[in-house]
Amino acid sequence: MIPVRHTFSFLVADTTMRTRITLSLGMLGLVAHPPHASAAAADPEVQELTRLVKMQAQQIHELQARLSKVEKNAVHISTATRGTAAAHNAPLEPPKPTFRSPAFYPPVSVARTSPTLKSGPVEPVKFAGDEPAKSSPLYLDTRSSSYPLLPAAPGTFGAISNMPSGSAPVMGVASQIPTSNRSTTVGGLVLKWGKGLPEITTPDNAYSFRMRGRILADYGAAFGSRFPAQNVSRTTLRAARLGVEGNAHQLSWVFEGDYANNQLSVVSAFMTWSDKMAGHLVEYTLGNKFNERSFDGSTGSDQTVFLDRDLVASALLPVKGWYGLGGAFKIFGSNWHVATQITGDDVNSANVTNNVRDDLTYMLRTHYIPWRSKKALIHLGAWGFYEDVKPAATFSQSVRLLARTDDAFGLQFGPMVPLANSMAGGVEVFGIWGPAWGLVEYGARHMKLRDTVPGLTLSPRNLGAQGTEQAFSFQTGAFLTGETPNYFAHTGQWATPRILHPVADGGIGGWEVAARWDWIDATSIPTGGRAWTATIGVNWYLLSFARLMLNYTHADVTNKTGNYIGPNSGNIIGMRSAVTF
Repeated sequence: MIPVRHTFSFLVADTTMRTRITLSLGMLGLVAHPPHASAAAADPEVQELTRLVKMQAQQIHELQARLSKVEKNAVHISTATRGTAAAHNAPLEPPKPTFRSPAFYPPVSVARTSPTLKSGPVEPVKFAGDEPAKSSPLYLDTRSSSYPLLPAAPGTFGAISNMPSGSAPVMGVASQIPTSNRSTTVGGLVLKWGKGLPEITTPDNAYSFRMRGRILADYGAAFGSRFPAQNVSRTTLRAARLGVEGNAHQLSWVFEGDYANNQLSVVSAFMTWSDKMAGHLVEYTLGNKFNERSFDGSTGSDQTVFLDRDLVASALLPVKGWYGLGGAFKIFGSNWHVATQITGDDVNSANVTNNVRDDLTYMLRTHYIPWRSKKALIHLGAWGFYEDVKPAATFSQSVRLLARTDDAFGLQFGPMVPLANSMAGGVEVFGIWGPAWGLVEYGARHMKLRDTVPGLTLSPRNLGAQGTEQAFSFQTGAFLTGETPNYFAHTGQWATPRILHPVADGGIGGWEVAARWDWIDATSIPTGGRAWTATIGVNWYLLSFARLMLNYTHADVTNKTGNYIGPNSGNIIGMRSAVTF
């Protein structure tokens, strides 16, 4: 009631002052010039002034009476307001229309009442009231963020600008740069920018929708092989992907189509239900989804440090491939996660004959962060899978050693007796120290060939044979411009780095140098061979989601079968332009 009282008091005081000045001047004039008093009384202007004074005096009297009533009822109204929550929260009734003189109160401009566009920092997406505890390695106090940005603590969401591309849009927390993203509110919806394309959300983030995708264009020039057919120079579109994602409260979904290797295919096509279990965030997923398998193997093609994943990820691969149609369950802690998955073939596979079952694969991966500081962390991980392979005519595998622009140069074994089943597993150790990082991976896959094959056209000597292929990888790198390595602690994999000085803001971008050595031995498998590769690379991040890549790889391989038998070596210089939105 205090604002109302002050308003009335101001009106009364203002009107009273004008009236007193007018009456005083009029009386002073009459007293000072009595001969003109009668003449002045007959003057039309004086008559009008007298009428106005009388009218204002009546208004003053009415305002004083209303103010007296307000002051008497103020105590009762204030008490009732404090004592009744419903009355306090009830919407106020609109004021009754009043007539005002256009001379003193001009009409309000329409532009002043029109809705205005508001821009400001994007608020972190929250799910079901979930927010990492301050003791969690995932926690980042965005209120203290500043621009230009500073290196973020490893393992926090401030260290990255986006969640991994294979993730569902709702994971309990957001990972975006609060000072570089912007939002615009239009008609009750929030239009968020900062990931390459806008995202439309409701103010409470209960509903969202956005487009997503990636464009990876490669060029490679191979040389040095003793087989001329392997010395090729060509371009290829590694990925041209477009999709949509969204969420409705706890339900999120993703659908993406991809054009690669001159083929159109469906990649991500799944829905995820997020919930809480014993205080931990959990996810239930159904659909066609990217598999979790090793550190590099769990990362999307747009977020790996090198043009291709390491040999642990590329060689120890289930027959069904990188994707599978089925169900997955994940549970997350403050410094760990466990992911399980049961899938068949992906949606793009086709059986050669009618009514042939899928390749069934059971997968598990987990990671744990035993130690972390403001500048460093250690990641430990383990993974494994078992696959029951459907009947087939033959089995063969080709492991690419250089780049996707030279498919001919690789480790080849087979064709041989069809595979019955295989079991694989591996370990991973990852560490960060300031802007530098290092990753060690080892894995093995034990394969068993079928005992009997109807209508076998190959040599029967491999029936029931078994063998194991092993792979090892060591890679390391550092950001020369001070960024934190692009590690996503929530799931223990690569992600999109937060660039401190984007080119779009007049900076030099983010510069990263890296090196990797890989080794694979499949000599215990019929017709299997061995190989090793060495790669050095430079990545220039123009923005967090756009970069140019340059790799040089040398490979040495010994094949027992295929078109390029015997020892051989080769080199390739590869380049890529990549944008993820």
